[in-house]
Amino acid sequence: MAGPFKTTEELTANTCTLMTSQGAASGGMAGSEYCALTYYVPEEAAFYLSYLSDVREKLDSRGAKTCSMPQALNDPRHVGALIIAGDHTHPHNLRFSAGDLSGRWNPTRMVDMKTGRVFHRELYLLYLDRGGICRVYSYNYATRIVSALRNAQWVEIGQVYDDSGNIQMFEGKDWLP
Repeated sequence: MAGPFKTTEELTANTCTLMTSQGAASGGMAGSEYCALTYYVPEEAAFYLSYLSDVREKLDSRGAKTCSMPQALNDPRHVGALIIAGDHTHPHNLRFSAGDLSGRWNPTRMVDMKTGRVFHRELYLLYLDRGGICRVYSYNYATRIVSALRNAQWVEIGQVYDDSGNIQMFEGKDWLP
């Protein structure tokens, strides 16, 4: 759907606008989540975003929004691609939910066998605020660190400390700059 991009920072900044502009993706409590996959193509040393999904395994409840993360990639042009992240929008909340942060994705690391480059699998959260600013966050499944994309750089803002998805924010850090 989108790419190539040279970095995850470039990819997520661009895909935030793309994904949050979809129907109801920024619709507040009446909105919908969209999911996609980020993948890396070793031959190009580039990142791509898959097509979006608004499929749900369960109905939204008590303000919780959901989408089912695609489980496979269908890109015949890039058969050796490595799926390194799941992307999803939040239509009404800029923070990861406890469910987002309590999940597991094994293996938590992927290796480009040609270069030896190691990727930690991540979950990206994309949110368009009322001022029209795209907010991007990352949850690293291997380190359990939560980061925010600020000024085109990932900034660590907290760490998940238990299997329930509770997060301890780092001193002086928060969801907003």
